[in-house]
Amino acid sequence: MGLKTEELIIEFEECADMLRSCSENHWAQWLEKSASYLKQGHFTGIELFEGAFGGMGSINDLVLTPMNGHSIDESEVDFYNRKLNVHLNKAHELIKEIRKNAVFK
Repeated sequence: MGLKTEELIIEFEECADMLRSCSENHWAQWLEKSASYLKQGHFTGIELFEGAFGGMGSINDLVLTPMNGHSIDESEVDFYNRKLNVHLNKAHELIKEIRKNAVFK
């Protein structure tokens, strides 16, 4: 497993932990499953993550807010949503690097 893949696993796990701390279990579980596939050496982890985007109800529609049942204060909404976007953007950048350097047999 390459260094970028290890970084991606960490990014998925950190984002999942942050989501769980906000009571967003669906997407936390999705990211944990993506990380699990990567730990096993399966590219499926990246494909699963990418499948979370696009269409109604996708992760890019997620807004962390008490109005959506998340366990954060109204004063924390901007902080946690920015943090989510940082994690997701970092994951996309790592995936670009992994794809660029992938060796297929």
